[in-house]
Amino acid sequence: ILRIWVASSNYAEDLRIDYSILDQHAESYRKIRNTFRYLLGNIQDQYENLDFEKVKFENFDSLEKFMLHRIYAINENFKNNFKVYNFHNLYKELLNFCTVELSAFYFDIRKDSLYCDNLHSKKRQSCTLILNVILDCLLKWFAPILSFTTEEIYSLISKDTDKSIHLEKFINIPKNWKNENLYERWENLKKIRDYSNISIESKRAEKIIGSSLEANIKIKLNKDLYEIAKNFDFGEICITSGAEIILDNNLEDKISVETQKAVGEKCSVCWKIRKDKCERHG
Repeated sequence: ILRIWVASSNYAEDLRIDYSILDQHAESYRKIRNTFRYLLGNIQDQYENLDFEKVKFENFDSLEKFMLHRIYAINENFKNNFKVYNFHNLYKELLNFCTVELSAFYFDIRKDSLYCDNLHSKKRQSCTLILNVILDCLLKWFAPILSFTTEEIYSLISKDTDKSIHLEKFINIPKNWKNENLYERWENLKKIRDYSNISIESKRAEKIIGSSLEANIKIKLNKDLYEIAKNFDFGEICITSGAEIILDNNLEDKISVETQKAVGEKCSVCWKIRKDKCERHG
């Protein structure tokens, strides 16, 4: 915890410490450890020491390509911050990546595929490969800050060797992972997802539904957002049983979401509620 406190503090200013500050850093450390635990649990014995230049990302889904872009951007910021010893900004960005972009976004969306899909399905294999990339990157990014934690994790995934994470080189991310257009597209999709989650939560507060999988949503969008979102499955992105995208140029806002209770039978595998038989799981 003291290592995190030091890393997250701006050494150009007076350092402040008390029990409440240490409690905040303990909570942050717990979130980081949970991120690593999720990665290790889903990769299990399938960890690979990947050559990033050979990762064939062309056939990945849009979400996986977006995560590769974010890894590229974070690695560029990591190198810049590391050169000037700006550890507090470096740590804050890594913590935000773990808690917001991974746990609350990518892991949340892909857990359905990881837990329910066939082991050899294309989507699940792509996701597992991305988890390998994320684990490798996080270990090397956090190694200067969480030296003992990263060493312990590295010993678990490198059982056949006596290597240390602290003798490994920092990662070089291929430039073709960078995709600003895709990043802008997903920023808009995430905004739609946020609106949808607000609508879903309001129905949960009214006790009309329990989990989001008990909901169907209708998302009305203006022309610009409709063109961006029309080919995406928002049932998957918002973790609902169904989602419909509707073009509406008369909206006062750019986005309007209506949530209804899903009707039908619940699939025993993915728990989605459908009137017809679940296409994925029969």
